[in-house]
Amino acid sequence: MDRTNLLPAQDFQGMVFELRQGLDACLYHEAYVRVYADTGAMRLAGSKRAPAAIQPLSQPERKGLQEDATVFRAHFAGVLWQLHHLTELLCTAYRRCKQEDIVTKEQHDKLVKAIDADPIVNEIEKYRNMSHQFAGVIVTLHDGNDAFRGHVFPDLDAEDPDQRAALDEAEIQKELKERELNMKLEAYCNNLAGYCEGLFRVIDAKYKTTVIPRSTGFPVTVPYSYQGNLPEGSKCVIYVKIDGSAMPY
Repeated sequence: MDRTNLLPAQDFQGMVFELRQGLDACLYHEAYVRVYADTGAMRLAGSKRAPAAIQPLSQPERKGLQEDATVFRAHFAGVLWQLHHLTELLCTAYRRCKQEDIVTKEQHDKLVKAIDADPIVNEIEKYRNMSHQFAGVIVTLHDGNDAFRGHVFPDLDAEDPDQRAALDEAEIQKELKERELNMKLEAYCNNLAGYCEGLFRVIDAKYKTTVIPRSTGFPVTVPYSYQGNLPEGSKCVIYVKIDGSAMPY
């Protein structure tokens, strides 16, 4: 039963806040994915040596690996969903800005057309839909010696996105250059953040004030099986900064 008509109408300020929250949610999930991808749990994902590596571990150690993998999967699914949702929020924001006479009809139509024609937006939607069919979506690359080399998004034309075959060095480098996990997610987030930042600046200029708070980063809990180098002084939390220079559109 649709009860949305029973909810209070969202005012303009509420719409702007929801867009800001939507962008923050994307960046928050992406920060967690960035950190939790660099764990023993995710390096073993899809590896032929995973059973042998896990077998001698104690129950608490196995539990730690499982928790790291679960946190990664949850935030990875979250960032894909939020990225797709953010495109919907942007179109709603454009419409409200037209109603508030912040943008003209011509500007509104141009902005909506830009999102509709953006290949990155289309790619995000395809991967979001794919994540409903295949758990995780990502492919874990291992070389001929079964050593971990990286995580990549699958080729959208691949028949089996979950396939994890051993690759030679040239194939590995090609995959990492084209579809490396964190590189892709950063590009996705920066692209949509650019649309948001452009709109925020128009709204700021209209009201002659900075009405949108900007996030500078997020604290991420250190995974149990973290393989990266902890910043000096860090024990339980890593602060992941946002590259604000990539955000303006």
